[in-house]
Amino acid sequence: MAIVVIDPGHGGSATIPRDSTWNNAVGPNGTLEKNLTLDIGTRVIAKLATAGHRAIATRTTDINLRLRDRAGVARTAKADVFVSIHFNGSRNHDAQGTETLVETNHTTRSARLSLAVQDALLAVTGLRDRNQTFDPATRIKPQGLGVLKLGFHHPGTAACLAEISFLDRADEERRLADAGYRDAISAALVEGIEKHLESALPSRALSASFGDAIEAEAGGVSDARVQAFLEVARPARTRGPGTSNPEDGERSAPEADAFSPAFLKGGGRGLGLSRSTSGWADHAAFKAFIESLDLRHFHPDEFLQLGGSNQSGDCKGLNTFPPQHLWPRITNTALMLDRIRGELGTAVRITSCYRSPAYNDCVGGEDNSLHSQFNAIDFTCQSGTPEIWRRVAVRLRNDDARFVGGIGTYTSQNFVHIDTRGTEANWAKP
Repeated sequence: MAIVVIDPGHGGSATIPRDSTWNNAVGPNGTLEKNLTLDIGTRVIAKLATAGHRAIATRTTDINLRLRDRAGVARTAKADVFVSIHFNGSRNHDAQGTETLVETNHTTRSARLSLAVQDALLAVTGLRDRNQTFDPATRIKPQGLGVLKLGFHHPGTAACLAEISFLDRADEERRLADAGYRDAISAALVEGIEKHLESALPSRALSASFGDAIEAEAGGVSDARVQAFLEVARPARTRGPGTSNPEDGERSAPEADAFSPAFLKGGGRGLGLSRSTSGWADHAAFKAFIESLDLRHFHPDEFLQLGGSNQSGDCKGLNTFPPQHLWPRITNTALMLDRIRGELGTAVRITSCYRSPAYNDCVGGEDNSLHSQFNAIDFTCQSGTPEIWRRVAVRLRNDDARFVGGIGTYTSQNFVHIDTRGTEANWAKP
């Protein structure tokens, strides 16, 4: 089951200044866009509910809502999908075609949704693919649309706006007068949404209880798949002083066993913890703190990853769980990682988070390491490369002032470092 919010565009009888217009396109015989969007939106909601999804409409009557409030319905619901339904119009009434738009600073999740919706609609409307005309290579059409603005939505929501056709043409107005055609459009919207969910929801389902770090447990991942992942994702197994990074005062400190089978499978070690939290007096409070961040993809205990070097060798047992006065410092870094996970659409594992001073010194970290301040995370992913993960992190940092900080790429060790120190730093190590 997914949470899907459908937004029938426009509505009411008055425009909200500098925000939402009460109506846009009008057919030659007076058909109003706002009425068509409500009719089709109602049909979509019914079909989604029948398919077992939790379907929510931003409006069910003839009212107008602020764009922020339309998006806010999806944000409050932590929706998987948000689709705003519209019809187009042109100055000379001679344009035609179907297009599905994403916000200028869209996520890859939203781009995938837009393509799925666009293809399903084209099969029904039979009209020109205006996305193809805009960009033949990607068929993604970004536009600065308030209802899709990233800041208005939950970070994990895929959002797009469908301009089904140009209503201001007599031939299309006649087609839209047919309830059967409108029903076919609504079915196409549902088809596109469900096609997107086929690939997007499995990871959501796995993370719904405990997050990516126990995907193997929750999803019954085969031993073969686990071993294949180990071959690709295991960081370097040699512990040493690390590589100095004068750019940011950080130093890589390889966590030798962070991707051991115990981390990926089975028992109390499924979350990668080096020791049980049962005796930690602050565990309940820490869990409540992380849950208050409203993360979509991570369980609180994933931020208690003590590191592979804490489990054996010279550094065994030196790391601790983060002291309570440092907890707020991980906030923006955790939010950034959650956004990265949503963009990548693949399992993300934290390999190093907090390091106690003694442990940080033992693994060769800098004295002022942001890990020891609980404001840094090293992570690796089940698919892709550090360069791909870095690019996503950089784009998110550019889009959100909360994420300004350091981004370091460690190619041979297969991880990326992020922190939110407030000043920008970049570095790469082979």
